[in-house]
Amino acid sequence: MSSRLRGVVRGEEGQALVMIAVSLVGLLAITAFTIDFGFIYHAYSELEASTNAAAAAGALELPNTDAVAVANLYSGMAGDKNARGDLAGVTMASGYPQTLCLQYMVNQGLTCDNGANANAVAVVQQVTVPTFFARVIGISSMTLKAYSLAAMRGGTPLPANMVVVLDSTGSMQNSDSDPNCSAATGMRNPTKLDCAKWGIRVMLDDFSPCAANLQNCGTVTNGNVANAVQEVGLLTFPGISSSSYASDDYLNCGSTNIKPYIAQYSIPTSFPPYFTIVPPSSDYRTSDTSGLNGASSDIVKAVDWQDGNNCTSSRYGIQDPGGVGTYYAGVITQAQSDLSAITGTRSYMQAAIIILSDGAANASCNSTNGTTCSSSSDFTSTTPKSYGQNECHAAITAAQNAAATKNAAGLGTWVYSVAFGALTSDSCTTDSPAISGCTTMTDMASDISKFYSDDANGCVSPSHPTITDLGQIFQAITYDLQTTRLLPFNTQ
Repeated sequence: MSSRLRGVVRGEEGQALVMIAVSLVGLLAITAFTIDFGFIYHAYSELEASTNAAAAAGALELPNTDAVAVANLYSGMAGDKNARGDLAGVTMASGYPQTLCLQYMVNQGLTCDNGANANAVAVVQQVTVPTFFARVIGISSMTLKAYSLAAMRGGTPLPANMVVVLDSTGSMQNSDSDPNCSAATGMRNPTKLDCAKWGIRVMLDDFSPCAANLQNCGTVTNGNVANAVQEVGLLTFPGISSSSYASDDYLNCGSTNIKPYIAQYSIPTSFPPYFTIVPPSSDYRTSDTSGLNGASSDIVKAVDWQDGNNCTSSRYGIQDPGGVGTYYAGVITQAQSDLSAITGTRSYMQAAIIILSDGAANASCNSTNGTTCSSSSDFTSTTPKSYGQNECHAAITAAQNAAATKNAAGLGTWVYSVAFGALTSDSCTTDSPAISGCTTMTDMASDISKFYSDDANGCVSPSHPTITDLGQIFQAITYDLQTTRLLPFNTQ
C-alpha cells in the first residue's frame, strides 16, 4: 500500500475517533439531562400530590372556619401529614392556603353563607430542588411550584347507605315558625313534623340514586336499582307493634288508612317494637336529574303528598300517633342494625344515620303486662318493655355505639342530628343527671360538625351557627355526603 493511501486511512481513522468522542459527549449529556429531568419530574409529582391533598383536605373541612389550618396540616411541609423524606424544603407560597368564594360554585348551589364565608380552598406550594448534571451549563437548581384549587363538598356524590330517623311523637305536632318551610309546603301553619318531612324531600332531591350519566336508573327490584349510588331508608318512632303496619305510613293519602295507622301505635307487647318503615332504597328518583318518584317509591310517599302521588291532602305519610311519649334509643339501635345487615359491595360504602327530632324524651315506662315499671329489672335492655329510664342518656349511648360500629371497609357510621325547636332547659324528664333536649341532640352527633339546629329556642349548633333555615340544613347534609372536587386554578 502506498504511503499516500496509508495516510488517507489513518486520517479517516482519526476522524472516526473524533466523531465517536463527540457522539459520546452528546449521549452522556442527553443521559445526564434525562436523569435531571426525571428527578425534577418526580419531585414535581410529589409536590403536586401534596398540594392537591392539602387543598382537598381544607375544602373537606368547609364550611368550618379551620379549613386553612387543616390545609396546612395536610401539606408537604416538614412535619405535616404529606411531607416526603426525599423532598425537603417544601414551603407554602405567601398568602396561601386561602379560602375563596367562587361564583362558579355559587351558581351550582354551593353558597358562601357559612361560618367560613367560602366554598373553596386554594393552595400553592413551592420547593427548590438541586440538579446534578445541568450544573455544567450553570443550572445548579430549579424552583418548582404547584397550584391546587378544591371546591367544598357538594360535587361528586359519595356512595353511601343512609337511614333517616324521624320523630313522629306528639311534640312534633307543635307549629314550626320557619317561613321557608311554610312557603315550600304551602301550609299556613306547618308543624315540626310537616317541616321534617319537607327536609327529607330536600335531601332526596339532592341525593343520587344512580350515576349522573344515566338517563334512567333502570329496573327497580325491591325498591333498589342496580349499581345504586346512594340508598336511603326511613325509620320512625314510636315503633309499631307489627311490621305489617309499616305500609300504613306511606299508603295513607287523605283519609285512607289513617285510623288503623294511628290505632296500631298503642304500646306494643313485644320487645323491641318495629321501627323500620322503608328499608334502604334507591327508587326515590328515576334518574339523577329527575323529580321525586312518588308514583312508586314508598319512601317518597311517606314524606310527600304530591310528587307523582297525586295526593293533595295535608294528612299524608308518617303521622303523629298521639298519646305516646318520646323514646328513641331503640330506633337508633335498629337504624344501625339495618345498616349492618347490608352485605356485598355495598357493605364497603359509608353508612350514615340522620336523626330528626326535638330531642326531648319523656315517655312513661310500661312493662309487658301494662303495669307501671317499678323494679330496676324493668329498665334493663334485656327486659321486654316499651320505655325505660334515662332515655336521653340512653339515646346518646345508642348513637355513640352506632358511630363506633365499623363496616366492611373499617368505616364508622356518621350520625347526624337535626334539632327542631330543641329546648336548652331540662326537657328529658326521665333522666338523672338532668339533661336538655338540645344537649342530647348535640351529643348524639358522631362529631360536632354533624349537629344542626333551627335555633328556634336558643339551641345553637357550634359548628353551624348561621345555618338555621331547615332547607339550608338539609342541603348542607347532602353536601356533606358528597366529595370535594379539584377545579382549574383560574376558576372564578
